[in-house]
Amino acid sequence: MEYPREWPTLALTVSQLTSRIRDCIYRQFREVIVEGEVSNFKVYPSGHLYFTLKDDLSSLKAVMFNYHEKYRNGPITDGTAVICKGRIDVYEKRGEYRLLADEIDVKGRGLLQVKFELLKEKLFREGLFDAARKRPLPFLARRIGIITSPAGAAIRDMLKIIGGKFENMHVSIYPVRVQGDQACAEIVAGIEYFNREKDVDVIIMGRGGGSFEDLACFNEEAVARAICASAIPIVSGVGHEIDFTIADFVADVRAPTPTAAADVVVRDKRELVEMLRGEQQRLVGFMKRLLEGARLLLAKETVALKEKRTFLMRYEMYLDELSHTLSTAFSTLYTEKKARLKAAAQRLDDLNPENILKRGYSITVQGDTHAVVRDAAEVRTGDQVSVKLFRGGLDCVVEKVRS
Repeated sequence: MEYPREWPTLALTVSQLTSRIRDCIYRQFREVIVEGEVSNFKVYPSGHLYFTLKDDLSSLKAVMFNYHEKYRNGPITDGTAVICKGRIDVYEKRGEYRLLADEIDVKGRGLLQVKFELLKEKLFREGLFDAARKRPLPFLARRIGIITSPAGAAIRDMLKIIGGKFENMHVSIYPVRVQGDQACAEIVAGIEYFNREKDVDVIIMGRGGGSFEDLACFNEEAVARAICASAIPIVSGVGHEIDFTIADFVADVRAPTPTAAADVVVRDKRELVEMLRGEQQRLVGFMKRLLEGARLLLAKETVALKEKRTFLMRYEMYLDELSHTLSTAFSTLYTEKKARLKAAAQRLDDLNPENILKRGYSITVQGDTHAVVRDAAEVRTGDQVSVKLFRGGLDCVVEKVRS
């Protein structure tokens, strides 16, 4: 590239040009009063306040030295509308201009802050923040769904925490924008996706820190209602510990940061192994005590059984004696009864009419009444009589009666 010979002599260094710009700006804007909304509000340990002053079209970086001494516990936060008095200066190292504020007066809350408060009050009255409707996290999640930006540092931090605590944990990532106009719809779609697929036990929704405006998508009503409608527990890990969003209030668990959300959801495998080992030892100890108690009880029962056996042996001998006595008495009684029965049978046999008839006797009965005739006077000549013999009988007519 060729250029005129006089250029090198006319060229300014970057520092020289920046210094001249600084002088011009300093002379032109020695004292300014600027109105805007605070964002990226941060007080450093030195006590200096760094923030951005913005409106609908532009933003202006600003700093207030010794803010902590001037406004200790002041009301200024992200979203606060303020009026600042100070001067414009150029930070030569970075080549950027900024407002050096000497005084800050709070004008009122910004539009985003007002919107946040109104929605928060509305959802609170509807019961979306109630602890009773919030679902408990699973004791041991096996599958985790994460809704976040795949390019941010938050996802790397969460995966690092999860892998460090449970290296083979199943993780599904639903990539979304976490700021901007399309972020709200994508976050809602992510929640609906995991509830439709039902392949995770818990959902982490998060992003890293940012200004109040950066976190605006997590203050949308659609996101809040999607969280409330989810059948899967949701952990919100949005921003830093000091950041609170509508999503935090509605979520089942609020974690101060994305990494804290991952830490809450995942149990440490080493701790679980130690816990199981401890439970195993307690169970083994309990079983040993149970078996020892059973052994002692069995020993006592064995002694008792031995004593009962001795007792039973004594009564067994006594029963043998009683059995022998009973058997002898029964045998004697049986013999006596048998002899008596035999004698009675013989007597019955002797008295059996059949046997009498067998010896030649007969039985005579009247023919009409069948009454036994014992006396000849009981019949008359011409009466019909029947004579029973040992074999057969005779029907007779009385021809003559002998007295």
